Amino acid sequence: MSVIQFPQQQSDLLVGPFETYRVKVDGRIIPRLTGRDEGDRISLIVDGRFGASFSKADAHQAAWLIAQALAIGEGYPHLGAETKDRPFAPVAFELGSPS
Repeated sequence: MSVIQFPQQQSDLLVGPFETYRVKVDGRIIPRLTGRDEGDRISLIVDGRFGASFSKADAHQAAWLIAQALAIGEGYPHLGAETKDRPFAPVAFELGSPS
């Protein structure tokens, strides 16, 4: 059995100027995972029912682990897995630059 290391902090975790943000992991918007920016901490909420607060550094690792678990729960081998029918999490693209 191989063990995969947690990824190092990447780009922005939260997407959008909303009260509750969508969460982007490895360039993919994660279904049923939202977040709230609480200044020095980030809260991650799964399915609008279960949540926890993390330091900003730990939130990236927690979001990655949650995303992998959600993908596996949906029957995919991992977060980045795709089929011809549909990917687990759509790839996120930004249009233009933020003002």
